[in-house]
Amino acid sequence: MFRALSKFAQAPFAFGALASTAPGLDESFDQSISRPPVAEDKQKHQWSLLTKVGFRFAFCYLMLYCLCNGNASALSAVPYIRDYLTDWPAYPFVTGGQYLAQHLFHIQGPGSHIHETISGDTAIAWIADGIMLVLAFVGAVLWNVLDWRRPHYQTLSAWLRFTIRLTLGITMIYYGFAKLFPTQMQLPSIAVLNEPVGHMSPMSMVWTMIGMSPAYESICGAAEIAAALLILFRRTALAGSILTAFVTVNVMLYNFFFDVPVKLFATHLLIMALFVVLPDVQPLIDFFWRHKQSAPTGVWVPPASRPLFRRITVAIEGLFLVSSLATVLYDEIPLYRKQVAAQEEKTPLRGGWRLDGMGRPAEANVNSVLMGDGLPMTELYIDTLIRGSVRTSDGELWRAYVKPDRSKQTLQISIKGTNNFEYAASLPDIDHLVLTPSGKDATKEPQLRFTRIPLEATYPLMTRGFHWVNEWGLER
Repeated sequence: MFRALSKFAQAPFAFGALASTAPGLDESFDQSISRPPVAEDKQKHQWSLLTKVGFRFAFCYLMLYCLCNGNASALSAVPYIRDYLTDWPAYPFVTGGQYLAQHLFHIQGPGSHIHETISGDTAIAWIADGIMLVLAFVGAVLWNVLDWRRPHYQTLSAWLRFTIRLTLGITMIYYGFAKLFPTQMQLPSIAVLNEPVGHMSPMSMVWTMIGMSPAYESICGAAEIAAALLILFRRTALAGSILTAFVTVNVMLYNFFFDVPVKLFATHLLIMALFVVLPDVQPLIDFFWRHKQSAPTGVWVPPASRPLFRRITVAIEGLFLVSSLATVLYDEIPLYRKQVAAQEEKTPLRGGWRLDGMGRPAEANVNSVLMGDGLPMTELYIDTLIRGSVRTSDGELWRAYVKPDRSKQTLQISIKGTNNFEYAASLPDIDHLVLTPSGKDATKEPQLRFTRIPLEATYPLMTRGFHWVNEWGLER
């Protein structure tokens, strides 16, 4: 069974010439880089019908997902225009998902339309992925009818696996540096520190656990970066794909068992990593389980042959790596510095604030005040002058983003899925806060009046620290 499956992804780990639809081109390419005689080579690479059918579907679906998932793709490594290159290929699937959500599945509320969110598991995201599956199935059926005589897809498989490696590489670099410089899971917010444990969401619990130990988060990020660096080059791609699979299994388990809304994307990362490993499953079993001498059986470009081809491949891989690192670090390092500076900056606005009332102009739109899922806020928590939380009238906490403008003496507050609200902040005294609308819609928005919420000065969770010697196991 493993031998049959291994043919499913059997190909060089580096660039190969793209297969033509004319029969015979794949064979000629393989003969030009392989040492065995022609007859032996044809027999070796003769794929079964099931393997060819499975590969055609896998190629259609995985290529669609790698290029059109809208999260992180091989196109993300292009500087300056990466957002356009990732968003536009995903646009037809997302808009199609929105249409089907409204007219076929009759979804109501936020799930019925495209909205800004930190979730990758929205109803529209699931439907968009379903559209890819349907298109891949239709494409595979047509391919089976039109090209049923081809003996194998060695070269085309090389392109697929190369695209997958680039996609995994940029994704692991992106998420790795977001943990190496701990910007993904930050220190627990004031709101979370004052939230009863029983009221926390499972995701908030995990984020708090990882975020309160930046060193642990950085080590996890270093493992993801190491996986990326290995998987991007053909000589280390097998080790990189195994490490990527190991890391993504852990991420996927977190996502599923703690309801972190990136389940769909994490599952695809694991599938793609396993796809790269697939040709060498049998040798790995022979070596680790049967304790037999074995070597990887994936079709590699021999080191001594086609030196120009090998150098071009290495150059492309190196260029992609440099471009990926530059693109990610261009975002992550300034963000990390900004977070550190904001954490160190003291501000009297820091703390919890309870909304006491609103000064309502004649045209005040009360329902627009920092809504979360359609509900107005009741409490505002400000950790730093870039980070905060909002509690809505149903008791739910929402991440808030704070942006000061010192030249205008204003404070901009927003949460995902809402507009940005700009206020002039004033403190009549240490326990009261007044936010006066100052943006373009200032005459239509209400003035907000807050009273400070008494909070603990310190928290054992954040101050206990590490101890080599512990006489008792502590619950707090």
